[in-house]
Amino acid sequence: MYLAVILYCTVAIDVSTCDVMIRRDHLFEDKTECKLQINTMARGLISTGHTVRSKCFKFNPYGEET
Repeated sequence: MYLAVILYCTVAIDVSTCDVMIRRDHLFEDKTECKLQINTMARGLISTGHTVRSKCFKFNPYGEET
């Protein structure tokens, strides 16, 4: 499972303008699916003038050993 996280900022050099978006209610089965989704979201934010960093993190919601 993968968790999508996006950091977006209105002003790239001012961290007080940044916020984080986490898709906590929807985990992705594989990294490819996660990257496709966050890239779409990131492009939308970039088109509105934001600076964006995005990443998919491997995540085990049940705490089981993998």
